[in-house]
Amino acid sequence: MVSEAAARKARLRRERHAARKRDEGGPHAWRGWFDGSAHPNPGRLGIGALLLGPNGERIEISEPAGDGDSSDAEYAALTALLRAAVKVKPAQLLLCGDSQVVINDVLGTAIVKGLAMERARVLALMEQLPQVSLRWVPRHRNGEADRLSQMAITAGLRRSD
Repeated sequence: MVSEAAARKARLRRERHAARKRDEGGPHAWRGWFDGSAHPNPGRLGIGALLLGPNGERIEISEPAGDGDSSDAEYAALTALLRAAVKVKPAQLLLCGDSQVVINDVLGTAIVKGLAMERARVLALMEQLPQVSLRWVPRHRNGEADRLSQMAITAGLRRSD
């Protein structure tokens, strides 16, 4: 027999799982992760992004992105990811990144002076999609995008040598 406390704990766990699934857009949503790197900071930029579709579609972005600071790199990665998403026109899209600065700036919870042009570009791309969610994730949950951004830095260094 299950105790009342154990049943309550199981019910709460199911409710949290259902809420997390709702936040993730359900089984038909596309999901994307983005990351930007600057070496040193400021320095050379690399961007990485991964876009996954509900039917196994996979789009990887790994590109050198000129020079700037880490916020420039993060915004460039988010912009590249949104451009790729606009091409596939997903009905639902959940985007994740590990830059609180950029995510809070886009969401309007902490506007950063000097990023107005980047913010406007991202918001214009988001307006082209029917349903977009943007969420911060800890760095350890953004590993693929980070790997792609680091690859871009390495590729950019090889090209300039």
